[in-house]
Amino acid sequence: MPRYQRKAQVLFTEDQYARLGEIAKRKGKKLGTLLRDAAVQMHLRQARAREKAQVVRELLALGAVPAPDDYEEWERHYLQTKTASHD
Repeated sequence: MPRYQRKAQVLFTEDQYARLGEIAKRKGKKLGTLLRDAAVQMHLRQARAREKAQVVRELLALGAVPAPDDYEEWERHYLQTKTASHD
């Protein structure tokens, strides 16, 4: 389980606070947990999904790359080049 280290303060109207408290109680959660779960689902997961979609679009925009005729030869050459560049 993650160790939460940062705190945020949020203000609600009396009605909002009461209704959120009822929802949390129905779900068997603490109000803070309910709010954190909502923030993660609504903002963090959606942001991550948008980032992944952007990466996919960028990869698809690169276009087709021909497959090597001899993969093992290509891999050997690739590894030699990669190793040489780190020396």
